[in-house]
Formats: sequence, structure tokens, C-alpha cells
Amino acid sequence: MCTDKKTLRGRYLAERASLSAVEKQAIDRAIAQNILQSEFYQQAECIFCYVSTTEEIDTRMVLENALASGRTVCVPLCGKGGSMTARKITALSELQTGHYGILEPSDTAPEIAPENIDLILAPALSCDRKGYRLGYGGGYYDRFLSRTNAVCAALCASQRMSATLPREVFDRRCHYIITEREVLRTDESR
Repeated sequence: MCTDKKTLRGRYLAERASLSAVEKQAIDRAIAQNILQSEFYQQAECIFCYVSTTEEIDTRMVLENALASGRTVCVPLCGKGGSMTARKITALSELQTGHYGILEPSDTAPEIAPENIDLILAPALSCDRKGYRLGYGGGYYDRFLSRTNAVCAALCASQRMSATLPREVFDRRCHYIITEREVLRTDESR
């Protein structure tokens, strides 16, 4: 097992980039369907979801569904010093290019307190079956997850699942891992 997160990130980024557009689209669609059919999504009134880049698992279908169904939808706004807040949106058209070239809400969008969120959909380069995710290394989600009791589900293509990921004391576990093949309930959700 590789214990170096930086090496693993490079490997999983390369694997992700090697997918054809058709393969990626099929994975994205299946993951979105698994989210939409899940009980934890259907019960959530307030959803915090990342706004995907073209390389990440596409969250557009989920965001559009949540907005159309009248749920409170919030997305990340990243700030200085590794901070991340949840900002409410009512339409995807409200998003603008922000940090790292990622679509973000305006800094004037209403902030939603972490304790008011029911479900967090988090990006992942890789996940293990214990609920740990490998992100991009900024720690934004780990810091945010430490401030909420919301159900957290990481989105990950099944080919990038790991037997075990290296972890540090500040790494937070997710309750569910959603792949194109399954909705995996982790030990954290029991």
C-alpha cells in the first residue's frame, strides 16, 4: 500500500484523466442516479454539494434536481486560509468563476450554518470502504465536516476505490461512498 498522499493523488488524477468522455459520462450519470434514489438524499431538506469541474464526478444533475424540488441548496465558497463556507443558491446561473477556476456563489449569497445542513456531497479522488476520502490536499472538507453532524457522502468512481487510504488525525470519515455501482454504507454510518 502506498502511504504517500501526494503520490496517490497523482496516480488517481492520471486514472481520472484517462477516462474517455463516454466512460466518464456513463459513470457520472450512474452516480447521480444512485444519489437521487438514496434514502438519505430523499430525506434531506438542506443539501451542501460541490460544484463539479469538468474532470470531477458531475454534480449538475443532482444540483438541478435539488433546486427543482424546493430543497435548500448550498455550495462551497472557499476563502483565505483554507476556510470554506456553505452559501445558499436558488439557481446554477448565480455561480461565477472563483478560486482555482471553480464555479462558486457570490460572497454576498446567504451563508448556511453547518449545523443546518442535512446532507453533504463531497468530491473524492479515491475512497476506502471505511469512509475515508482522498481529496486534493487542501483540507477544506475535513475542516468543514468537523463542524457539522450532517450525513456525508463522497462521490467516487469504483475504479478509484482503495483497500485502505493513508489517514491523518484531522481526516474525517464519510457515512456513505457513492460509486456508479453501489451506495456503500461505511462503518461511520452505523
